[in-house]
Amino acid sequence: MSNLIRRLRTVRPLRWAGWFSLLFFPFYCCLVLEYYNAGRLDALRTFWQLHTLPALFGLLVCCVVFLLTLLLFGRAALACGVMGGVSILLAFINYMKLALNGDHFFPKDVLMAGEASSLLSFLSGGLPKYMFQAVLLLVIWCVGLAVLGLRLPIRRTNRLFFAASAISLCAVFCSGQARTTSLLERFTIQTEFTMLQSLNYEENGFIGAFALNLNSMTLQQPRGYSKEYVDQLLAGYKGTETTGEKFDVILVLSESFCDLREIPGLTFSQNPLPRYDELLSRDNCYSGSTYTNAIGGGTVRPEFEILTGLSTEALPSGATPYEYVDHALEGYVSNYKDAGYRTIAMHPYDPNFYARINAYPWLGFDAFYGWDELDQMGELTYKRGYTTDQSLEVLMEQVLDQSEQPTFLFTITMQNHQPFNPLPQEEIALTVTSDKLSQENLDAVTTYTQGLFDADQMLGALADYVDGRERPTLLIFFGDHKPTLGVNWSAYDESGFFSATDNYNFQDRKKMYSTPFLIYSNRELDPGLFSQNTGNELSSYYLLDAAALCTGFQLTPYMELLLDCYAVSPMYNERLAMDMTPELQQSIQARHCVTYERLRGS
Repeated sequence: MSNLIRRLRTVRPLRWAGWFSLLFFPFYCCLVLEYYNAGRLDALRTFWQLHTLPALFGLLVCCVVFLLTLLLFGRAALACGVMGGVSILLAFINYMKLALNGDHFFPKDVLMAGEASSLLSFLSGGLPKYMFQAVLLLVIWCVGLAVLGLRLPIRRTNRLFFAASAISLCAVFCSGQARTTSLLERFTIQTEFTMLQSLNYEENGFIGAFALNLNSMTLQQPRGYSKEYVDQLLAGYKGTETTGEKFDVILVLSESFCDLREIPGLTFSQNPLPRYDELLSRDNCYSGSTYTNAIGGGTVRPEFEILTGLSTEALPSGATPYEYVDHALEGYVSNYKDAGYRTIAMHPYDPNFYARINAYPWLGFDAFYGWDELDQMGELTYKRGYTTDQSLEVLMEQVLDQSEQPTFLFTITMQNHQPFNPLPQEEIALTVTSDKLSQENLDAVTTYTQGLFDADQMLGALADYVDGRERPTLLIFFGDHKPTLGVNWSAYDESGFFSATDNYNFQDRKKMYSTPFLIYSNRELDPGLFSQNTGNELSSYYLLDAAALCTGFQLTPYMELLLDCYAVSPMYNERLAMDMTPELQQSIQARHCVTYERLRGS
């Protein structure tokens, strides 16, 4: 073998062919990244035809990075292996994150590397289409280059000097946000698309969108922000005091909870939501749809907005909101704490995930019970590896019964988290049929339905518990986002519920980003924000405002400001692709400025 390799290295045409092949390697890396970003060959072809300059920008970036890699490593095979491997890895992460969570790969996601093992447990399915072929081609390419022994005929010190010089030149050329933005705009990369990241990655391509997000990683001051503006904004509101009794408040974020019966063509062997339906018919219950900024994953975004009333739209794309919480943060939790409540959070998962354990005390929580503490408090049971809603509900009752003072209890469930892999037949209590779904998607729907039924039983148990209490108690139950249900939301697409590939119209977006909520009590409730018992609509950051009005609980000046924002538009978030009006723009600016002031202002 060694003799054969030596002979091959003396064949000049082969060596020239090897060097010539390196001219196409940046194109290979660019193709891999952009194909798995587009998802389909026809979409990739459309991107190159209609967005030529952003496509050329991506290719130029690949060329520059490959040249630097070649200078650093010297050996062609090693340089191709490193850059090709990183390209395939980024393409895979971007594809799988989009398929499962509805979000692309953002620069901020690198900060989640320490939680990779937890994130991987949520993934399902094999390699995307053509991924094996891409890896095989890379391996063959690198092996061929290694056999030929191609390396740059430049001394190591000179190579490193050239590489350092090139990096310095790039750093100077791209120094400062304004200069980088100017460079991106020369390639017609649309900076305003960061407001809607799905459009950003479609119009600018993966490399252009990633570069654009990289340029805006730091928390930027919103337009029109100043401390004086925020002070003046809130000065017009004085807040209100609590009238009447203090209610215990049970706030439940039910993982992936949605009304699956919305999907056309599904038939269930029995009603998966009987207790939910029964509660909606009661006079002391208000319900409807809450509009979140997540689908399939990203619980932390609606969670943050629910607890604080602040806007994640003001943060860099892909950012974990709790990374900015390093000081006392006024919000709904602190409002209850200031009123003399005991404030408790429960989540049967790793408390370090999304940095909750660090942020929750700053939000105003007195205690946070993660999976270790909950396991010590009582017997937890499991389904599909996740803590069941039933066993978690028992511990919620225990915590509330042991508290002598008014209590605000926030609970995040975990049972119905993705992936929704096929279940053994003996674990299927509710069968689901459809003449529209593939077997793979029908299996995912069937698995999800079992968890949905259990979530409904938890809701019913909590309602029964509330009814049996002497203390006034308020139950707020909502879903954080719709479930994944197939790669790239394919179950929704196959059923005709909404399009997985062309979903930029307002009606499809409403379906994608809406989940049910209900507010129920063992006391008569004031309608507050609601004009009717059912069919109400609001954005996630208004939910606890609405609950406070229902019970006559005290309002802060910012909560009063949110009520005025609600009057402008009850259901705005940036993912809904809503028509903009001057009044709506003004309310968005107000929320963004208060968010910045509270997270990073003076």
